[in-house]
Amino acid sequence: MTVRPFMGATTTTVVASTDNGYITLDPTQGRVTVNIPYGITEDFVPSRQVYDLIFDSGTEITRILEGTFVVTQAVTLP
Repeated sequence: MTVRPFMGATTTTVVASTDNGYITLDPTQGRVTVNIPYGITEDFVPSRQVYDLIFDSGTEITRILEGTFVVTQAVTLP
């Protein structure tokens, strides 16, 4: 999964993958879980960005999801 500021941007906000542990797969349930740690997201600037999630089988690349990634300011203050 790649999050970018806008379509066509060459910079990335975050990349989530099974390699870095931000994505886990549960093939028996057909479930993909994306979990980006607070240490990564704490510096995100409130904004609307774009993302896509692809599956790379090693022989074929399939886009599973795409859309808007919205970062909002915290509502509850410590």
